[in-house]
Amino acid sequence: MAGISLHTKLTLRYALALSLVAMLTLASYALMQNAVGTEVLGAKLLNVAGRQRMLCQRVEILAMRAQREAGTERQARLQEMDEALKELSEGHDLLVHGPAKDLGLDEDSPALTLLRNDDDGAEGLFKGFVAEAMKLRQNLAKGQDWQTGVASMQRISHDGDALLKALDSRMSRLERMGESTLRSFSRLVVGLLGAALAGLLLTGWAILRPMVAEVVRDREQLESLNRSLETQAGTDKLTGAYNRRTWDVEIQREFSKARRQGVRLSLVMTDLDLFKRVNDEHGHQRGDLVLQEFTQRLRQTVRASDTVFRLGGEEFAVLLPGTDLEQGRLTAEKLREGVARSPLSGLAITASFGVADTGGDESPDELFRRADQALYAAKANGRDRVEIMKKES
Repeated sequence: MAGISLHTKLTLRYALALSLVAMLTLASYALMQNAVGTEVLGAKLLNVAGRQRMLCQRVEILAMRAQREAGTERQARLQEMDEALKELSEGHDLLVHGPAKDLGLDEDSPALTLLRNDDDGAEGLFKGFVAEAMKLRQNLAKGQDWQTGVASMQRISHDGDALLKALDSRMSRLERMGESTLRSFSRLVVGLLGAALAGLLLTGWAILRPMVAEVVRDREQLESLNRSLETQAGTDKLTGAYNRRTWDVEIQREFSKARRQGVRLSLVMTDLDLFKRVNDEHGHQRGDLVLQEFTQRLRQTVRASDTVFRLGGEEFAVLLPGTDLEQGRLTAEKLREGVARSPLSGLAITASFGVADTGGDESPDELFRRADQALYAAKANGRDRVEIMKKES
């Protein structure tokens, strides 16, 4: 996928994952529908078979009642008998000869083959039962008494019992076939669900995992870049010390901390004495080296909790949290001695320092003003010295 954007690659992988899930879901749904359809078909056929049994028995009962009645009562029974025989024939046509579409079956389905198979003689038994019932009905319509229809009733009863027995046998086989089909479909569904789960896991491993890893990697790179940009924006490019932008944030934070915790905060202002002479006599490149080494000297001398800032040119500031004025003076003195004792970039240079402290009960500008005044006093009093400026009471 070289040359393709990250958004396009993620979209394609996501679409592929969704397609695989959709295919597995549709296949599972199709099998479930087939299984449910088989169960519904079995219930429908059993319902038709049960009605056939009821109609056969009803025909026999109506025939016996018609034999014992006369006149309008017999005619009413005969009419009911006609309706029962009609329904019986319709049910038989649906159950044995019905087209596949009426039962929701395929033409080559085992269930339809079973229903149309006449190895049990059900077709002959049905025809014999209907023919004998119609013959008895015609005789009764002509006024025949019940004694002459006893033989017909016996044949109707015999054929009806045999027909119901054959019908029960077919339905039992059909029910067993349906149960077997359901079990097979259940195994297929379980297998497909297992395949779907495996497919999802494989999809997650092969597609989503690299996609997520790529997103995480890009996010980490972006966060790293953001941190780098923030660091660059908050530090001096030449010396690596924090710049005035960071100063504005840190001084407010340290002031709040001093007020909240009830501790002192010292500020040391410093700059290199006669630094313009270094640039004029040795060039700006040498001057830059001096500034870089001076920054390193400041960092190596102060604590890890202290912060060094380059506010511009050769002017620097050091924030000393939890430090009172005397402690700040001692730190500044240590810094001064370190610069005076060891040359910077091979040049003997000194630095002046001004110190002020606060409890956070004034503005940062006021603290800065006092420390800057102390630095000015150190310059005015001969340089290479430390001056302090207390808060006016």
